[in-house]
Amino acid sequence: MKLVGLLGCSLLTCMSANVAAEPAASHFEKWLTAFNSGDKATIQKFYEEHLGDADAVTARNLRAETCGFHLARIEDESDKSFRALLSQRCFPALFRVSFGVADDGETLEEFKLQPFAMSEARTLAATRDIADRLAGLDSFTGSMIVVRDGKEPWTYTAGTFSKDDERPITLETPMFLASAGKMFTAVGILQLVEKGQVELDASLSRYLSDYPNSEMAKVTIRQLLGHRGGTGEDGILQREDGANRAWVRTIDDLIKLNGSRAPAFPPGSKFDYSNYGFILLGAVIERVSGQSYQNFIQQNVFDPAGMTHASFPDLEHIADIPVGYTTFFESEPEPIAATDVLPWRGTAAGGGVASAIDLLRFFNALRSDILLSSDTLAIATEASETGWYGLGFVTQGGKHPLWGHGGFGYGMNVAAQRFPEDEVTFICVATRDMACDRMIYAWSDRLFGAVE
Repeated sequence: MKLVGLLGCSLLTCMSANVAAEPAASHFEKWLTAFNSGDKATIQKFYEEHLGDADAVTARNLRAETCGFHLARIEDESDKSFRALLSQRCFPALFRVSFGVADDGETLEEFKLQPFAMSEARTLAATRDIADRLAGLDSFTGSMIVVRDGKEPWTYTAGTFSKDDERPITLETPMFLASAGKMFTAVGILQLVEKGQVELDASLSRYLSDYPNSEMAKVTIRQLLGHRGGTGEDGILQREDGANRAWVRTIDDLIKLNGSRAPAFPPGSKFDYSNYGFILLGAVIERVSGQSYQNFIQQNVFDPAGMTHASFPDLEHIADIPVGYTTFFESEPEPIAATDVLPWRGTAAGGGVASAIDLLRFFNALRSDILLSSDTLAIATEASETGWYGLGFVTQGGKHPLWGHGGFGYGMNVAAQRFPEDEVTFICVATRDMACDRMIYAWSDRLFGAVE
C-alpha cells in the first residue's frame, strides 16, 4: 500500500463526515492526542483509564521510536469500533490502529497498533532510524547484527564503554549477557547427554547425591532445562540481594544459599522460569566433568565455536567490559551505573560476557553440528506445551518460528534469535535496560508485518 494520497487528511477533515461515530472516534482523537504528546504522564493517564495499563511502557517506547503518527485514512468506524491507517512521523511507514469500545463507553477492547510489513531493505533502514533515535536519547548503547543466510551481514554499533571511557563499542566488544548465557549451559548439558554421561530423565540426585533437600533432588534434568522444576530464584540478582552477593562466589555457595528449599510445586506440573534451576544444571556439569562450570563452557562451547571474546570475568577483571547503566526499571529518575549490583562472576544461569560477533559464531556453530548434533538441537529448540520455551532455548512456532534466548538485567540486555524458515539471524547486545528487546521487536514487526 502506498503512502501517496494518504498523508494530507487532517483529523478534523477525516472525522467531520461522520460526527455521529461517537464515542469510538472521540476515543481515537483522545488517544492520538495523548500518544503524540510524548508526555509520560499524559500517555500513562490515557492508557490507565481506557486500557488498564498504568505504566504504558510499550506505548511510551513506541512513541519514542516513531515520533507519533498522522491520521492517514479512516477505514471503518461505528459507535462501538474504529479502524484507521496511520502514517509514522519519523519514517515513511504505515500502521493500523483498531479497537472496540466496551459497554461502559470508556474501556477500549482489542486495542491493536501494528505496522505493515516492509521490504528487507526498508526494514533495516527503519531499524537504523530507530536505533539512532534511541542512541540519541541514551536508550541504546551496544551492537547489532542481522544476517540472512548467504548474504553480507547488516551491522550497527553505537556508544562508548562508559560515560568516562570514550572507547567505542564495536561488534567485537564483549558485554554482559544476562540470561542469554543459559544457552551455553543447555549446550553443555546436552553435550554430556550425547556422550552418555547425563540422562535427561534422570533425577538431580543421581549427579548430586549430597544435595541438601531430598524433594528438590527428585527434579529431573529435563525439568530443569525446561523451567518445570519449581526451583525458584538464586538470591543474588535483585538490587536488594547485596548481602548475598557479598559472599557468594561459586555454584557451591549458591547451593549453600538455596539448597534447603523444597520445590515450589510438584516438579513437572507447571512452568515457572527459574534461575536457580540453571545453577543446578551448572552443578551437574561440574560434578560430571570434574571441571569448574566456567572452564567447561570455555573449552567445550566458546573455543570450538570461535567465540574469542567470550569469557566469565570476575569483578576484579571487568575493566575491558562496557559499563551498564540502569534506572532499575524506572525506580531511578536517570540511569546510573549498574556495577554495584553485579554478582561476583557469571554463572550457569547467565552473566558471562560475549560480543555480537561471538553470539553470531555461536549460532553458526550450532547450525553446523559443531557443538551439538542436528537431532539434539532440534529436540532442544522444539516448543513445549508452555508455547515459548524448549530445553534451554526460547522457542516459538507459528508463521515465523524462532529459537534462541534473550537476557535482561540491570544495565544489560540481549536479543539473540534464529528464524530458521526465514533463514535470518538477529543478534543484539546492549548496556541499557531493555534496549535489545525494543530493537528486535522494532525489526521483526516491520519485516514480518503485524499487518501484512
